[in-house]
Amino acid sequence: MRIEFDDGTLLLRDAPENVPHAEWDDRVDEHRTQAYRYRALLEWAGTWTGSDDQATLRDGFGAACEDAARAYPDLELTPGLHIEPRDYQQAALDAWIDHGRRGSVVLPTGSGKTFLGLQAIANAGVSTLVVTPTIDLMNQWHATLTNAFGDQLTEPVGVLGGGSHDVTAITVTTYDSAYRYVNKYGDQFGLLVVDEEHHLPAPTYRQIPEMMIAPYRLGLTATYERPDGKHELLEDLIGPVVYREDVDELAGEYLSEYETIHMSVDLTADERETYDEEYQIYRDYVDSHEFDLWKEDGYAEFLKRTSYDPQGRRALIAKQRAERIARTAEKKLDTLDNLSKRHHDDRAIIFTANNDFAYDISQEFIVPCITHQTKTDERTEILERFRTGEYSMLVTSQVLDEGIDVPAANVGIILSGSASKRQYAQRLGRILRPTDDRQPARLYEIITEDTMETYVSQRRREGVSASADG
Repeated sequence: MRIEFDDGTLLLRDAPENVPHAEWDDRVDEHRTQAYRYRALLEWAGTWTGSDDQATLRDGFGAACEDAARAYPDLELTPGLHIEPRDYQQAALDAWIDHGRRGSVVLPTGSGKTFLGLQAIANAGVSTLVVTPTIDLMNQWHATLTNAFGDQLTEPVGVLGGGSHDVTAITVTTYDSAYRYVNKYGDQFGLLVVDEEHHLPAPTYRQIPEMMIAPYRLGLTATYERPDGKHELLEDLIGPVVYREDVDELAGEYLSEYETIHMSVDLTADERETYDEEYQIYRDYVDSHEFDLWKEDGYAEFLKRTSYDPQGRRALIAKQRAERIARTAEKKLDTLDNLSKRHHDDRAIIFTANNDFAYDISQEFIVPCITHQTKTDERTEILERFRTGEYSMLVTSQVLDEGIDVPAANVGIILSGSASKRQYAQRLGRILRPTDDRQPARLYEIITEDTMETYVSQRRREGVSASADG
């Protein structure tokens, strides 16, 4: 049998009928399978030598197996960053190695997942593709990889995305670019590192691991589970969860001690009257059609009906108006003003759900603002001034939730957001990086009482234990 890489798949020439994972392709009169089955096929054929022990022959197949699919080179790398791994980082690396260099590691934001990735790349000793969700994170990985391995490589660390198309033995890319080119480069890498891997089960993104032969795979995330349950796909595509540490387990020794403080405010009389009117319009419509809005398909059905049903459209507008009132309640800003005075000597990040509210707060409190619309140079300057203490406070929408290396802050203030536990964990992680003075971090959540925010808050805080009410 001869295994060939063919446009994101494996072509199996002269394969026996009992070859696993494969289907007959009438177009070429040969068996064909997905590229990620590469390692499983070699193990089945008894020719896999990627582990310490030679795989045993299976199903009585002892014919010669010619590997013409592999196009990735071996590398000898030593991380240039002379830092001893923390105990949990070493334990995570060992667990990944013990599982055949396949699997996912779940660690809180700020705990050093990138450093773990560097250790895994050096250990695997093969060409590597690092996949990231954003251009900002791609650039950060590129800088880190260059510092760690740049002087040991014959070519610079490659970049695939953001206008660059340089593919080398160590390459970093974005999900979008990887999806676009994986059929072309799927045989070029022996290790696939996926950062923020909870994005991977999306229908398009899951094709990235499917169309790569990489026998070694490492997934990194702070929030593994997805509300839609599709994280279960990751075990087949990346490997099982081999190591996990929660925020509470690392707080104190490796991350800042922290406290979450839940604060409630009331609507003004005028806000309450308008909110109740709009919310009732929305609720009446939902109840009359029995939508289960906490389920993905239920909310999707609601949105579908709003596209052709005038009453549904009015209900959607009413929902949006009610949400806006709750998110931007007058007394929220009063509470924010009090907190800004209380923490004037601290480093604080204010989180909002949308750009407009972020800009309003920026103008009201005269603090810098970072959104998706902020240009890279301006964003870099703001974060540098925040790092040095020139700025003690900044406001942002969802752009800082993941994918951007944020200097240490010790106060977070959530004014509005989604029900996502993932988002809550990411925001908590932004304030947990240990500082020199080891002061405990605080995450405030300001919600509007007796509104939709009450239920949203309960869902997103689920699983975070250290809390207080105020």
